[in-house]
Amino acid sequence: MPLHTLRIGVDMRMLVTLGGPVMESRHSFDINPALYTRTQNLFDAKRRKLPPDAVERLAREVVERLAEKRDLLNGSVSYAPEAATRPELVATFCDILLAPDASIALRFLEDQLSPVVAERGTLYEYIAAASRQLGERWDTGEVTYLQVTLAVGKLYALVRSVGAHRDAEYVDPNPSKNAIFANVPGEQHTLGVSVAAEVFRDVGWEISLQLNRSHNELIEYVIANRPAVIGLSLSSQMGLDPLVRLVIALRLALPNIIIAVAGGEDTDDDMLRALVDLDLVITNAEQAQSELNRMLSPQAIS
Repeated sequence: MPLHTLRIGVDMRMLVTLGGPVMESRHSFDINPALYTRTQNLFDAKRRKLPPDAVERLAREVVERLAEKRDLLNGSVSYAPEAATRPELVATFCDILLAPDASIALRFLEDQLSPVVAERGTLYEYIAAASRQLGERWDTGEVTYLQVTLAVGKLYALVRSVGAHRDAEYVDPNPSKNAIFANVPGEQHTLGVSVAAEVFRDVGWEISLQLNRSHNELIEYVIANRPAVIGLSLSSQMGLDPLVRLVIALRLALPNIIIAVAGGEDTDDDMLRALVDLDLVITNAEQAQSELNRMLSPQAIS
């Protein structure tokens, strides 16, 4: 289907107004245009600011994790049959993701996919299938590095925008003060995060301190334990690339987790906010405890 034949069923003002309403849903999931726009902008900032090899690692991370046919809402692996998706629709989905206009992908999700998607699990099957096909086109040289990184940014933004945080089935209405604290993979300085863990324990938090875990080890541990919060320590700018990749992987695995980062003396907090998909940049223990308590409050969860 040519790109120009897509039906325009979405009010374009909703696509660019941050904080705007969630689209009225005709299916089993909500679509949040504001979150799509914010996430797309964040990924685009990564593409512009990070070295090409780091951006390629990010793109591979997204493609490979989505292509695992993983249920993104609860971290468990599902094995739905290939027949659950229509090949021609998957191919069109890939073409849409490769198109220059980022808003077309959101319109495709609302206008073309939603009528054939009966439940959220089927939506993720289409996302997984599109991820695999993007990876295949990349590996065979059918698409360029620039094209695939732009497409992956849109795909990641779509995954983040389908309203997982609104599903009571997947959100604990009374989350406990439990968190995993860890240093960013590859970082050697662990004193700060170790002290922070003790400070939080002293005020009633249950903290699992994970030091010197690899990228995959830390992700697997977080998925297995499903904390309300993960707090990460970044001691220097050298850890920025691994941090960005880790946060993307965590967002794909556990969309509802609160991710907080404490930077070192030579890290730029404003840059972290502009580049990394974070819920909180920690400046001191009192600020962190206050903000996290607010995020975990029933008013914030509802």
